[in-house]
Amino acid sequence: MLTEIEIEDVGIYRLPNMWQYDRIKRVQGPNRVIAPLAFGLGMTIQQFKRLTPEQQNLVQQAYYRLTSPANVKKGI
Repeated sequence: MLTEIEIEDVGIYRLPNMWQYDRIKRVQGPNRVIAPLAFGLGMTIQQFKRLTPEQQNLVQQAYYRLTSPANVKKGI
């Protein structure tokens, strides 16, 4: 089971922890969609917005891969 993905020229993406998800729940507006992506990199939303669209897309693909049902270990 994957727990983190290294994204070249961006950093290591890990799923947000419970404290980060608590903060994400309080984010409103269009930033709520990108908050898990930013926090998973250890960035603020403003820092994440400064990434290129290609880098943002790579982070989103990493998020999808980590949250994919195929990534869940069976038989636990």
